[in-house]
Amino acid sequence: MRSQLQSTATLRQAVRQTLAARGLLEVVTPVTVIAPGGEPYLDALPVEFHLLGGSARPAHLRTSPEVWHKKLLAEGSGPIFEIAPCLRDGEGGPWHDLEFEMVEWYRPGEAMEALMEDLQALLDVCFSAMDRRPAPQISRHRVADLFEQHVGVVLDPEQALPDFTAALDSVGIRCADDDDWDDAFFRAWLSRVEPQLASMGAVIVERYPASQAAMARLCDDDDRFCHRFELYVDGIELANAFNELTDGPEQRRRFDAWQAQRRRLGRPDFRADEAFFAAVDRLPPTVGIALGLDRLMALAMGAKDLSPVRPFRLTDLLEAR
Repeated sequence: MRSQLQSTATLRQAVRQTLAARGLLEVVTPVTVIAPGGEPYLDALPVEFHLLGGSARPAHLRTSPEVWHKKLLAEGSGPIFEIAPCLRDGEGGPWHDLEFEMVEWYRPGEAMEALMEDLQALLDVCFSAMDRRPAPQISRHRVADLFEQHVGVVLDPEQALPDFTAALDSVGIRCADDDDWDDAFFRAWLSRVEPQLASMGAVIVERYPASQAAMARLCDDDDRFCHRFELYVDGIELANAFNELTDGPEQRRRFDAWQAQRRRLGRPDFRADEAFFAAVDRLPPTVGIALGLDRLMALAMGAKDLSPVRPFRLTDLLEAR
């Protein structure tokens, strides 16, 4: 147990020192938010605080520190990072826990390539610290290229849903009657593409369909796709990056669409945070990324799951009750 604790302490400190040395300022933000970001598939846990005098005020535990970071960036914080405890309801498994550590950072005025360089630096320092194997070198691949190569279908995000599902059916991928376009995409992606990533080392997958932009800008050269990438290492999804949206009204439009989707899915919707939309509108051109720190440490340690990194997994503790 002590050796595992020493390893995670070493890795956490290596991450902190590496990002600070690369010009990022460490910040600490609240673990609660008044209103979550609102994405359809991220479930923030509600909490209630009682102020002096007994009046109750609702809030949520954060799924990431993104809301707070963008408010800091809008006020001129410059490049920042945080090693942030986060919680997401409804998650669990060998590489998931309900509670986890995320390292999130933002670079105003820089390009996505700066984040890719940060990622390689973190892989290098963490794998070197554990002295198990050389750090994998990152390669870059477009979503559309991987989709065509491994699914056998040309990816056109504007293709009508019946035509898209018919194309998938022709290569043996069956979609449900109530699937939307993204549901059909992920059926193909998870069954045909993600399994191939396990043997490709460290892989950046970039330019996702525009419908999966979340808080990213659309690509200037082809607005069917967005400025977003994910990093996989040995098939494990490790990080998610955006060239950040800086249009407050568009962020509000996306938020409203997400809440409508949440209602269709039978999930509670979230109230709007007008201060967040205003901050997005004042955000300088910025790139940002969130990385699963638990996963990075486990991979660097050569583990097959999160158990060496999280001695008290909330998922396991709740299942044992």
